[in-house]
Amino acid sequence: MNYSFPIAPHWLVLAFLGGLFVVVSCTSDQLPAPVTANCATESPTYTIEIAPIIDESCAYSGCHLDSSPGRFNSYSGLLPYLQSNSFRQRVIISRTNAIIGMPPDNAPAGRPKDLTEEQLNLVECWLDAGFPE
Repeated sequence: MNYSFPIAPHWLVLAFLGGLFVVVSCTSDQLPAPVTANCATESPTYTIEIAPIIDESCAYSGCHLDSSPGRFNSYSGLLPYLQSNSFRQRVIISRTNAIIGMPPDNAPAGRPKDLTEEQLNLVECWLDAGFPE
């Protein structure tokens, strides 16, 4: 017996392989975990917990020390940005935005490009508590 199988058009094969690729590649997509602060157990203050985070990731030469708007090397320099909510917007809400999120993606070598989950939690609790000095 002679069996004859029709050959599928190239577009059909390509469509099948493309669909298979999409299905396989989408199975491992994960969204970043949301920042969830446990403020019931955290009560950070600027002087103790927040100032070191700001000094390391914001208040350095070329950033919020001498060239960008705002001098973040003191509580009084940071206060207007806390009161206007722009600090929360840039550090917490827009943190993954490459253009407006802080710390910036173009931070110099040795400076963090992102805050750790623990740092984000501390900052969020501090902001929620009214940013105590």
